[in-house]
Amino acid sequence: MVAKEIERVGIPAAILTAIPLIPMAVGSNRVVKGVRVEHVCGNPLLSKEDDLRLQRRIVETALGALRTAVDRPTLFESDKESTEREAVNA
Repeated sequence: MVAKEIERVGIPAAILTAIPLIPMAVGSNRVVKGVRVEHVCGNPLLSKEDDLRLQRRIVETALGALRTAVDRPTLFESDKESTEREAVNA
């Protein structure tokens, strides 16, 4: 995957995906879980305000993943109730 090659030259990279098992299986270090395959970074069924809040949480989780030092595949999930980030090592 491209993220692994970017990491190999020392640049932190995060993959945003609705199916985190695939990038984690190939060894991508920072995997951010999105919402759905069709709408990884949002949910069009939500109100505009709620969708924007969801999008912000996902992007903040991705930025937090980039700031986090990892040495193995790590899953980052945005919390639906807050902007806290949780790292789950594989």
